[in-house]
Amino acid sequence: MEITESIFREYDIRGTYPNQINEEVVKKIAAAISVKCLEEKVTEICIGRDGRLSGKSLLDALSEGLLEYGINVINIDLVTTPLLYYAAKKSESKSGVMITGSHNPKNYNGIKLVINDKPVSGNEILNLIKNKKNISTSPGKIISKDIRKEYISEVTKNIETNKDKKIKVVIDCGNGAAGCIAPELFNSIGCDVIELYSEVDGNFPNHHPDPGKTENLKDLIEEVKRSNADLGLAFDGDGDRVGLITNKGEIIFPDKILMMFSEDILLSQRGSIIFDVKCSNALPEIIKNLGGNPIMSPTGHFHIKNGIKKHNPLLAGEMSGHIFFNDKWYGFDDGHYSGARIIELIWKKNESISAINDKLPKLFSTPELNIDVTDETKFKIIEDFSSQCLLEGEKITIDGLRMNFDNGWGLLRASNTTPKLVLRFEGDSMDSLNKIKNDFLNELSRICPDIDINLV
Repeated sequence: MEITESIFREYDIRGTYPNQINEEVVKKIAAAISVKCLEEKVTEICIGRDGRLSGKSLLDALSEGLLEYGINVINIDLVTTPLLYYAAKKSESKSGVMITGSHNPKNYNGIKLVINDKPVSGNEILNLIKNKKNISTSPGKIISKDIRKEYISEVTKNIETNKDKKIKVVIDCGNGAAGCIAPELFNSIGCDVIELYSEVDGNFPNHHPDPGKTENLKDLIEEVKRSNADLGLAFDGDGDRVGLITNKGEIIFPDKILMMFSEDILLSQRGSIIFDVKCSNALPEIIKNLGGNPIMSPTGHFHIKNGIKKHNPLLAGEMSGHIFFNDKWYGFDDGHYSGARIIELIWKKNESISAINDKLPKLFSTPELNIDVTDETKFKIIEDFSSQCLLEGEKITIDGLRMNFDNGWGLLRASNTTPKLVLRFEGDSMDSLNKIKNDFLNELSRICPDIDINLV
């Protein structure tokens, strides 16, 4: 069968089931992964899946394909992506494959993979499929393993807890895979846990599991206020991203979460902190003022992970809610561990999360905004905008076009996972914010008049 090449993204593989991704396609991907494994002298790999409806059959197809090409399989079954990364870190091969559609609509699925402790792009897998090599080897062996107790035990030892101060936390798993780990984890570190939508259900009957969109946080905000909780935590479909609600029901964007963690970590250690192009200008200022080294990265866990390999930072993160702790954890993006570190911060400071947030710079910024386009046109739009934009300011082109002005900044980039343009704006006042946003959108209309500029 023909493979849809657009599913092979810059930093993972993602598409609709069963039209673009199905069992037959996954077996071809498994063959390519096997070639990559053998090139890296890897003979064993961990595999897992999130709670999507197509996950089990795709995981079975992946397992069959890997075994057929002589790769031994450790099947950890229904898990979050962080649990798969953890299992890979703990294995001799440092390799893992996760079947996940992340925060995409329910009819999507995909693959994230790490081989020999390094991320592998979807593009590399596509090239391996095109240049098919025949492997002659005896079939691999399979074992099943439950990694959850080991993970919970290690996180509990890693976090500085305070048994005298019980923290009440509302966790919203959005019916995603985090439901299989988060409630037990937060109980284990000594929290009073109120659960929302912990039952894993690939139909996502309550709201979509994407904490990056404010409309998905309404139920969490209501429950935090109703139960007088200390905080609320929301996880995406595969648990590698976190959203944060204060005790007052306010949303804290991930760049402000990174500011909190940067302040905490840099007080005791010196080093680099990586953040993506969507983050506030206040973040690198805080890092520099505390003696750290701020490093801006293109968006995407593939880029951040390569940056972690290159710079060995203490911390890394993205505006989407992926946070990578590398100070006393393993350097992969982990939504539930990030939540545990937020709770540790409340214990250490003995302050409410809203009080901690109030001490940070006041930002006038938008959440991530999107414009619907097509996968075929999005990169050309960015190319045209970057070359023809007449706005005056400092141009940063590591990922789309980010322009820094005296009174704020604006960003336009192409999503690597969906057929969308991604925009974000920040100003030193609401007036500055609105002016920068309007200037950007007017330029986009001038350069690309065919685009329907409908921000969502």
